[in-house]
Amino acid sequence: MIKKHYIKELNISKVLKVGAKGYDVQKVQEWLNLWRFVDPGWFHRVSVDGDYGPQSEAVVRDFQAHKKLTVDGEVGPNTFRMLCSPMFNAFSRINGNDLRQLIVAYARQHLQNIPRELYNSNIGPWVRAYMDGNEGKEWAWCMGFVQTILDQATTTLGKRFTEIMPHSYSCDVVGSHGLKEKKLHRNVNLRNNPKLIEPGDVFLNMKTQYDWVHTGIVIGVEGDWVHTIEGNTNDEGSREGFEVCLRRRNFQANTIDVYKVS
Repeated sequence: MIKKHYIKELNISKVLKVGAKGYDVQKVQEWLNLWRFVDPGWFHRVSVDGDYGPQSEAVVRDFQAHKKLTVDGEVGPNTFRMLCSPMFNAFSRINGNDLRQLIVAYARQHLQNIPRELYNSNIGPWVRAYMDGNEGKEWAWCMGFVQTILDQATTTLGKRFTEIMPHSYSCDVVGSHGLKEKKLHRNVNLRNNPKLIEPGDVFLNMKTQYDWVHTGIVIGVEGDWVHTIEGNTNDEGSREGFEVCLRRRNFQANTIDVYKVS
């Protein structure tokens, strides 16, 4: 894979206990908070300060008991593997030989593992995994999500997603490249010929003719509606949301372009 930062998110350098400090502790604290969205039976939260103190130890003990692990208040390989298991599952290999089917399957696999940011500000392990280690207000991650899915699918086939589109976090860069390479179907053409849209393609929300503001994976087409899986959105379809969502968008009523993956 080209986008390999997720590997760092799935590992810690040593066993963590009271007194430990640093990035690995921060990752543990983030996952302790994220589990509230994964497991309905988990209600705890901790301060994310990179300092493994009594609060973090107590919540780790609760997590270990909740998951039937050895309860020692320390985070070793087994406890951390359980903490970040949603990401491990999302990045697990899917066998197949059809690019479009793989793109849809990987998108669904991520969706099932509830990727979302922390604090609604493009922060957290999922954002860093999609954005090659970057996070923060300026790092909108919808294209990072799309290209991660393409990366997994093409890697399964022994190819590189940069054969489809340039490695970028920008919808404008990808849209412009699509126009140049004749891979982008404009909305006016889609309205006249909906069969141009296929599962596995990438949609781009167009603000103006050369300004695209959001993106996601097409997983199906039904009538005038495109069914999608999108990152950095929400149930209202915002382009600055906080999670990966299953959405549907009307390409007859909205200015949606489609980037062909093959």
